[in-house]
Amino acid sequence: MDVTAGSTARSRAISALILGYFVVLIYATIANDPLAAAVAEVGFGVIAIAVGAMLYDSAAGWRSAQTLAAGCLVAGGILAFGSVLTGVAAVDLLSSVLVVLGVGSYVYAVWTAT
Repeated sequence: MDVTAGSTARSRAISALILGYFVVLIYATIANDPLAAAVAEVGFGVIAIAVGAMLYDSAAGWRSAQTLAAGCLVAGGILAFGSVLTGVAAVDLLSSVLVVLGVGSYVYAVWTAT
């Protein structure tokens, strides 16, 4: 498994999205702005889906930990959009749990790849 797979431009774009997400999230927290909080949540979903798609593209096979990570991240990103649209706390929690599971699966994939 090549954990550095993907173009430099794609990696930079995802890094810029992550930085922008944190800037908006910090602003939303400090200003207590619900619109900024919703924008941050949508950004969270976009980032999760983008990283999940990138991981899926470089996965070795459909039964790998990296594929599980990709699926969890994409599902978590989609649920983040659902959370913004519905405002249901359980959907937001499930989105966060799936993203954490996706990150954990990716860490496991990287750890066992050596």
